[in-house]
Amino acid sequence: MDAMVEMASVGKEQIATWLIDTAGTQEAAVRTATAHLEDAQNMPKFALCLLMLSAGGQDKGLRVAAATYLKNFLKTHWNQQEDGLSLEEKLEFRNQLVEVLLRVDGLVLKLLAENFRLVAVSDFAKKMTWPELVPALKTAIHNSDLMNGTGNSELKTLNVLISLQTVIKPFQYFLDPTVPHEPVPEQLELISKELLGPLHAIFHHLVQQVATSKDEGCAQHDNILLVLCKAIHLTMKSHMPLSILACLGQWFNDLMVLLDTVVLEKRMDSPDQQPRLKCWKRALQICCNLVSRHRKHVDKYLPPMSNTALKIVARIANAKDVHPMQERIVSLAFDLVANILETGPGWRLMAPQFLDLVENAIFPALKMNEKDILEWVEDEDEYLRKNLPSDMDEASGWKDDLLTPRQSALNLLGLIATAKGPPTSGGTKKAAATKRKKGGKGKGKDGQGTAGEILVMPFLSQFPLPDDGAAPSSEQVLNYYGALMAYGGVHQFLRTQSAETVTALLQTKVFPLYAMVSPTPYVLATANWLLGELAFCLPEELSEEVYHALLKALQAPNDSSVSWRPVRASAAAALSSLLQEDYKPTQWLPLLQATVAGAHKQEEGEATISLQLLATVAEAGEDHVAPHVSAVAAAVQGEISKHIPPHPEPWPQMVELGFAAVASLAQTWDGAEPDEDEDDGKALANWKTGCTTVANTFSELLQRAWLMPAEEVDQTQATPPPSCLSDASVLLAATLRYTPDSTAATSMKVEPLLQVWANLVADWNAWEEEEDEAVFDSIEEAIALQGRCPMLHFTKSGIPPRPAPQVAQRSILECLVTFLTTAIESGYPTACWRACRCTHALLHVSQLSFEGEGTSNILVPRFCGVATHRFQQLTSVNVPLAKPLILLITMCFIILPEPVVKILSVEEDGSSNVTEDGASQGLLTWAEALAGLAESASDPGLSLESEMKLAVIGLQKVLVHMINSDTLRCRKVFKAAHHCLRSLLEATVDLKELVDSSETDESHSESGSDDNEDDDGDSDSNDGSESANSNDEHEETEEEFLERYAKTARELQEEAIEEAENGQDEDGHEIELGVLALVDHEKEVLACLKEHGRKLLSKQPLPKELLSRFKATFPESRSYL
Repeated sequence: MDAMVEMASVGKEQIATWLIDTAGTQEAAVRTATAHLEDAQNMPKFALCLLMLSAGGQDKGLRVAAATYLKNFLKTHWNQQEDGLSLEEKLEFRNQLVEVLLRVDGLVLKLLAENFRLVAVSDFAKKMTWPELVPALKTAIHNSDLMNGTGNSELKTLNVLISLQTVIKPFQYFLDPTVPHEPVPEQLELISKELLGPLHAIFHHLVQQVATSKDEGCAQHDNILLVLCKAIHLTMKSHMPLSILACLGQWFNDLMVLLDTVVLEKRMDSPDQQPRLKCWKRALQICCNLVSRHRKHVDKYLPPMSNTALKIVARIANAKDVHPMQERIVSLAFDLVANILETGPGWRLMAPQFLDLVENAIFPALKMNEKDILEWVEDEDEYLRKNLPSDMDEASGWKDDLLTPRQSALNLLGLIATAKGPPTSGGTKKAAATKRKKGGKGKGKDGQGTAGEILVMPFLSQFPLPDDGAAPSSEQVLNYYGALMAYGGVHQFLRTQSAETVTALLQTKVFPLYAMVSPTPYVLATANWLLGELAFCLPEELSEEVYHALLKALQAPNDSSVSWRPVRASAAAALSSLLQEDYKPTQWLPLLQATVAGAHKQEEGEATISLQLLATVAEAGEDHVAPHVSAVAAAVQGEISKHIPPHPEPWPQMVELGFAAVASLAQTWDGAEPDEDEDDGKALANWKTGCTTVANTFSELLQRAWLMPAEEVDQTQATPPPSCLSDASVLLAATLRYTPDSTAATSMKVEPLLQVWANLVADWNAWEEEEDEAVFDSIEEAIALQGRCPMLHFTKSGIPPRPAPQVAQRSILECLVTFLTTAIESGYPTACWRACRCTHALLHVSQLSFEGEGTSNILVPRFCGVATHRFQQLTSVNVPLAKPLILLITMCFIILPEPVVKILSVEEDGSSNVTEDGASQGLLTWAEALAGLAESASDPGLSLESEMKLAVIGLQKVLVHMINSDTLRCRKVFKAAHHCLRSLLEATVDLKELVDSSETDESHSESGSDDNEDDDGDSDSNDGSESANSNDEHEETEEEFLERYAKTARELQEEAIEEAENGQDEDGHEIELGVLALVDHEKEVLACLKEHGRKLLSKQPLPKELLSRFKATFPESRSYL
């Protein structure tokens, strides 16, 4: 600590003052203090000063502020090569950091541990430049207060162990997942040998303390035991150090003793008891990890581990009112049993216990209890997420976060039901679900001879239907609730059963519930969930009956004593699953009416359920739903509009889901456009009439969201928030698409809507493929509308008419340009492709405005600049992403060549790349890239007429530019010009052949479709043979799993590298050529060749084959080639 005192006291006190000021309430003082601290970061030993302030003093707020600022400082400066800490300062700081960390407590300890992690990960785990760390920690352990024998020491054992845990944490995962058999990192081996191994003695002692204090539920040093458990878990999570393996039996025995002390008979909610609960949880996680990751080392420990886990789960019936952490412990015990069951030795151990396990552990966990009834009343959403999960609430992440004994018991029951015998190899078992899935819908024989057929189904069949109107607390209802839960848990087993078995189950155990006059809602909701779980294996003849049962439950009214919302919610989720399995109801209207009725309910939770279901119905119904879209959209739009708040942020969930539902309706309507000759054109005429109605509905909803009356607008917020911008873009695109003329555009307030939307997307920074697609669609529709009926504020900014917010906004064009240039310069590859395609159309439509020339002078340099910047960053001109960038630069060059040449002549750092001969290296690189792209054998190449025509015109223009610039004397320029000439001839011939053979291609595509159908049949048969052979696959060993894991990791890495410059899925879209489509490119090319051909060919001839091909296609060229 002496080195830290060398810091000037005045400087230290001043920094302390600034830190205190940053937590003040005066904004000016906060800004000033923050600026001073930023300036002080360059001061020598600034980090040491912060560490000293964190360590000493009575002001806890100052210590916390210093530790927090230090953490942020280290994040940005520790690994910096420039403007970072010097080597001497780093060495001094990290040694002092360890000294301070071992002495502090509370929140400061937590913050400094994070500081220590940042340094340890960098210097110890990655760079291996901190050899003195392990010896220092070893010495600290021996001298700490609990280890030195006296109990008096400044060094706290808890702090030392937290430091140890922090050092181990980086090694919890494989450092290089692409390596099949990664050796134990030498740092982790050293830690295990020198630090963790010797700590077993204190671990054993602390476990004995837990055993002797079982009744109290806590001991003095439980928090130290918890840190040790964490350290052990992190050490063995991926690796097994030799020093730990050598004494694994000792650690294991103590873990079993620790788990034998688990308490479930009483609630443990005292703060002093929390560390012990976490110790039990961590011990079970260690056991799960040992079985799943280190099987070959723990086979001999499986019997005691199995007994311990079975003892815990068998006490589930006594765990009535326990702490959530105690529930988590039971859940982990079920998971441990499941992990053991998936091994060969474990299966043999568990098989004799199956019946007892189902009767005395699993089924009690599934039965309804008082807590379920209470949770139903107090928090319906929580009840649904924990007990009746569905894809509709998948976004909440409950499957990872809300792990309960019931869910773990269901998972275990599913494994037992599909179990036939032990795995045949010593490795881990492949996911049984994958194999079972290949068996089809209840047609296979995988379920024969399984525990599900022999044990589980007979056990569940003993529970009779509850009486109509039975009390929720009756044993009948409690048991039947558990039985229905269990049937849902064995859905994979039921998938392997015959259709007759599933039919009998539903007709005897489920359908009678829907015929009752007064069914119990708890049981009915579970029945709905069960039908949703079985949606993928329902016999076709039962689908209609299931549909009507769920539709009835969806419309069930509330009871006077209890809410039926979970019944309706589970019915909606099950209907969604049914529709997603390609079930098509004979009548769609009743379902649509039910969703609309639900959307009109006052409770937001009811409306959200119905709107989610409506979106699924619209996507699944397609042509069946399309005739009802206009009526349904109008009804839902009115209800959504009522809930859009005057202050537009935040929007309630009902509004967000409403926009998603209406967007789905819009896509359904758009996809239902009939063919021109369908019903003698009447169908298309009716659809177009409906387009007007639909567009008006969408416009009204967008107006309510974006064009609020002035008195309702918060003037501090100029534009609405970008809530639901993707779904709103779908509606806007549809509105623009269905706007035929200026009169309709005015009546639907298209221009004000477009202006607000454009200002929103100008600040877009989400950049996710699915979200962006609707934005790009709207841009394309906006450009098309501008071509049909020009808008006043498309190129000029202005104040839109009321009721839009009365503030000056950017023009529509300016906003679109901002969005597109951002996408081109920094968007992911697919976004860059789409933006380039939109830019072609935008450049041409802007040329048609009154300010066309002036607009082009602004737009071309902007677009060319960002395209060139992205092009220069590519690793190669031959990657797929180069294609849209090359074509966009080509378009810009055709429109305004001189500004483009200037842009291409400047490097990224601003320096010029023009040579002494006057040749622009950037221009030559682009010209060569364009020439290469136009070659017939190029991949990716040019396959569309618009692309080829653009390339031909561009090559001809750049060739003329090179000739006129008098730089052909430069060898590089002549080489590029000759390449352009060769590609120009080749592309011109290819384009001619493409245009001439379009009709032939159509006939070939028709015959090709027939061939494809035959190929599909062959493919199906091959799939069938693969499926048939899949049952003969051997069980995967640990070595095979690691090899497959590493191979997948390598493939993902390669895919990520490739995808970074790919986006080729967007290839195949025609480019908007505008007035260039009217150019007679053949005439221009022939004129260019007539004037300059002999000059270019005199120095270096073209391939004879190419010349012959060109002359045969264009005979008039023979005289000058």
